[in-house]
Amino acid sequence: MTNLLWGVFPYIAFTLFFSVPIIRMAFRPYSFTTRASGLFNNRTQGLAMHLLHWGIFLVLLGHISGLIGGTLDLDVVWVDLVFYWAALVGGLMTLTGAVIALTRRIVVPEVRAMSQTDDYLVLPLLIAILGIALFQVVFQQTFGFVYAVAPWFVSIWAFSPDPELMEGASLLTQIHVFLALAFFAYFPFTKLVHFWTLPVNYFVRPYQVMRTNRFHSESRWEFALRSDKSFLVYMASVIVIGVVVLSTYIAFAQG
Repeated sequence: MTNLLWGVFPYIAFTLFFSVPIIRMAFRPYSFTTRASGLFNNRTQGLAMHLLHWGIFLVLLGHISGLIGGTLDLDVVWVDLVFYWAALVGGLMTLTGAVIALTRRIVVPEVRAMSQTDDYLVLPLLIAILGIALFQVVFQQTFGFVYAVAPWFVSIWAFSPDPELMEGASLLTQIHVFLALAFFAYFPFTKLVHFWTLPVNYFVRPYQVMRTNRFHSESRWEFALRSDKSFLVYMASVIVIGVVVLSTYIAFAQG
């Protein structure tokens, strides 16, 4: 079971996370949509979305610092300062945004009418992942990702998986990681797949933007950063190469 959960399942989850968006873009390019509901109760939506997007950015920053600090014993700055505060503040922001978004989706009749199944699955899953992590950090003062998960994560991305490393993690940490992997596996099948179209201007743009479809669904793949196809390819490539290189470096430094 250990090998299946922590040696096989991670590769299944990450393979789905990176490959399904490319398949969707090739065969169903117009499915890359947020199904925007900003016409209804838009102030609440704006608050929720900004909390979610900025919060997730801080959470990712915190986890990257925790990965580096936890595996290379850089505790003072990378773990005690950057990981703790970035992940804590980002986690609280994301959790608040997710709760507001889910409540809005349930309470506002127009939004509820246009909701689909994944709308009611993604947000509770995200809330559960964040809730467990924040409980550990705030009440238990434990940093599971840094000291238990980071070495295992490095082994996965250095292509020398060591599932036994997760056996030393607490039950809550294991549940947190399992739910996170499930989230990554389910992510590309939901409307959240629009993340791959590189919406970096979300942080400063208005809530609703109409984009041209001139290059959106071209049958051929282009790489001139004119369409979502090229954004997807470049972004996925940068992330995969970056994580593999970083993990390989850390594994080499540890050895």
